[in-house]
Amino acid sequence: MSKGAAIGLDIGGGSTKVGLISHDGQLLASHRVVLAEGAEFPAILADYRAAIAALRAEGLPVGIAYPGHIDRARGLGLNSNVPALDGHPLAAALAGVSGPAAILNDADAAAVAEARHHPEGREGRMLMVTLGTGVGVSMIVAGRPLETAGGTLGDSGHVNVDPSARHRCRQGCTGCLESVASAEALERDGTLMASIGESPALASEADAAGTVSASAVCRAALAGDPGAQRLIGQMADWLGMAVASWRASFHPDLIVFGGGLSVLGQPFIDQISDRADARSLPFLSAHCRLTLARLGNDAGMIGAGLAALTP
Repeated sequence: MSKGAAIGLDIGGGSTKVGLISHDGQLLASHRVVLAEGAEFPAILADYRAAIAALRAEGLPVGIAYPGHIDRARGLGLNSNVPALDGHPLAAALAGVSGPAAILNDADAAAVAEARHHPEGREGRMLMVTLGTGVGVSMIVAGRPLETAGGTLGDSGHVNVDPSARHRCRQGCTGCLESVASAEALERDGTLMASIGESPALASEADAAGTVSASAVCRAALAGDPGAQRLIGQMADWLGMAVASWRASFHPDLIVFGGGLSVLGQPFIDQISDRADARSLPFLSAHCRLTLARLGNDAGMIGAGLAALTP
């Protein structure tokens, strides 16, 4: 057992990252739990406990980054993209020696960890966008998350951007940002592109795996595949539209992008910035820069662990 450390769980739609986090926010070790299709709460809980045991971290304080609304009084999450966990007493079930686990929204967890690395996060106004299975959005003001409802910044990842409402996100919203600019959306669109022969690279991926993953689309785009690059460009368009709205609503000094899709790098962020600037009020664009998260895809784990260590 590591003295002064905690366990941070970052729950995602397809998997959960479990990390051993030091008191100063360093990731010491980690384990990934893949959520089996159709798994119910008892099975998922057993997998989480096994991951904690594999890290030799039983009994340490636990923090949970949950992908939905938070009911802190009851120590549970609601309205998430992992319905099997909704409404269950997860904080009590994963209690360490210090008592029930800390539970907070996953976007807030990532943003709290990332804010420590940016002056705008420590002293100003920082918006963080986590691009994964869904789209998480958190606002940090002088180092603390701004919460409007349900222990979150509302549902800012579901801001409506597509008037055609062609697609529905996994939580049931049509035309929202998550329905067109998430890993799940990229998998859907990549698989379609492969099926109609518009991308040889994605077609090869589909032939080998039966479907096209978001990571495969990202790899193909970074390797120069025109079809995959077109999908990434479309996603940048949607995100730029959302950024313009978030700027008008929250007036951030800095917008940080993290999550699995941040593997696309700063050129992708620059595409988003160009689209956003074309739609934003000029005085808002002038003092708000966009950048990649420094903690990458580990921010949620680290933030959850730090929450467990915060009185």
